[in-house]
Amino acid sequence: MTRDSGFTLIELLITMSVLGVIMSFAMPSFMTSVDNSRATTCLLYRQNIQVAADLYVRMNNLQIDDPMPSISTLVSEGLLPVVDECPLGGIYVWNNSQYKGLTQPFYLYCSIHFAAP
Repeated sequence: MTRDSGFTLIELLITMSVLGVIMSFAMPSFMTSVDNSRATTCLLYRQNIQVAADLYVRMNNLQIDDPMPSISTLVSEGLLPVVDECPLGGIYVWNNSQYKGLTQPFYLYCSIHFAAP
């Protein structure tokens, strides 16, 4: 009898089951890494917007209780290249809707990641 070069059904099933077990251990770690990278991207976007807003405040000499600039305002002023959005779809919100002066810092929060930069 001659044997054709190929795999039997049993060999393929064993290989697939071994790969399935390996993937069941690897996927949670991979998903955690993806979530961490999205949170880091959100943090970097918020920091960029924060710096642009600080420049806007200083360039326009905002007074106490003047409204904080929106992200689209920062883009239209040329301080940001594009409107950055949270990778998970969160909404960016200032801690105050009005400028409170240099003694009370302003922060940009994300509705999903929440922490200030």
